[in-house]
Amino acid sequence: MAFTTRIFFQVGDEVEVCSKQDGFHGSYYEATVIENLGDKYKVKYKNLVEEDDMSTALEEIAAVDEVRPVCPKVWPDFFPGERVDAFANDGWWAGIITRKSGDYWFVYFPSTFEHIAYPKNHIRLHLESRRNGWVSRDGRVFSCEGKPLSCKKRLRIVMGGSSSTSVKARLV
Repeated sequence: MAFTTRIFFQVGDEVEVCSKQDGFHGSYYEATVIENLGDKYKVKYKNLVEEDDMSTALEEIAAVDEVRPVCPKVWPDFFPGERVDAFANDGWWAGIITRKSGDYWFVYFPSTFEHIAYPKNHIRLHLESRRNGWVSRDGRVFSCEGKPLSCKKRLRIVMGGSSSTSVKARLV
């Protein structure tokens, strides 16, 4: 069972919009909410323009499940195999670090089978939006500012149906 939390955005909020179009699936584009339509948002893109007028920012309607807060830009010391987002073609694309050469990190994109080198400031740690912040693939939790969070949670484990024990778990 998937757990989802709806985040409500207001006019003027900066967001990222996930594309579900063929060839762009899974890429995220920076935008600003310009109208709240209930189950959809009208957004104005930061880096995308109208086809017939390259001087006008593209505006379009996005479903609620395609809109998320702006992902914090987290630049740790990347390592091969780490999931990242690379900024290319006006949006953020999910890929995997394969190696470093000088000041460039090579990113492999499974969806297109491409392998491209990027400077560190064009890639960020791939994070998923969650209710309390952002989570990396390996379970690291980050605040909206991109700082690692250290939090304690109490887990309730039911054993044998009747007795229970409280356990403290530390998330890093």
